[in-house]
Amino acid sequence: MWCCCGPSNLSPVQFLVLLLLNKKPAHGYELFKLINDEFGEKWKLNPGGIYKTLAKLVEKGYIEEKKIEGKTIYNPTLSGSEALGQCIEWSEDWIKFTRSCCPPS
Repeated sequence: MWCCCGPSNLSPVQFLVLLLLNKKPAHGYELFKLINDEFGEKWKLNPGGIYKTLAKLVEKGYIEEKKIEGKTIYNPTLSGSEALGQCIEWSEDWIKFTRSCCPPS
């Protein structure tokens, strides 16, 4: 089981979705396709999981929805960008810590 990411309390899927949206606004299926193309062999997601993740991020105020040409496009909010930054910083600290405690053999 994956843990949540630092003080922003993002799940790994929420983190990944925010990371992708920070690069470029997207609609739900586009996000699913990006994740599936990159991680499909290692991480099985279904489209429903992406939409639940998007709903949770909207609920947290980390992303906003806009209707464009009949599609719902998602953008990170300022709060979402801050949460992403906290998660990246926390992850970097965690990796440094684990490497110092448990160097590769």
